[in-house]
Amino acid sequence: MSINKKTINNEVNVPKILKKDGVENVITKYENKKIINYKKIQNIFKDKKNWAYRIVNTKSNSATLISQRPGKGNRRHFHANWDEWWFILKGKGIFEFENKKQFVKRGDFVLIKRNNIHMITATGNTDFVRLAVSRADVIHSYV
Repeated sequence: MSINKKTINNEVNVPKILKKDGVENVITKYENKKIINYKKIQNIFKDKKNWAYRIVNTKSNSATLISQRPGKGNRRHFHANWDEWWFILKGKGIFEFENKKQFVKRGDFVLIKRNNIHMITATGNTDFVRLAVSRADVIHSYV
């Protein structure tokens, strides 16, 4: 897909990006614990919709659990210098990348190579929980 440079807006701050994408509850203050249980994280958000919990934020890695209700998702964007991947823990969604829609579900692994415009939307009738793995300083370029 050709990219019109006039339509690009770059953002880096992941908590702010998530809030713009409809994730109202973003927690980063407990990141980098040696061990944390997924059920404990779920309990923190048991009465919340659309949440994110950054598990890891080091110089070389960032991993964030993201949960969104059906119909919610992120904005269309790409990363010029980074490959991004996700592991789907719960629910269903549609990934749009390389001008195609791909349905994903619990247990799927998704890899998006750099410069591929992509977005995701939660579908189905349950929360869509995914582990997003990247780096905290990766530029998100919106088109």
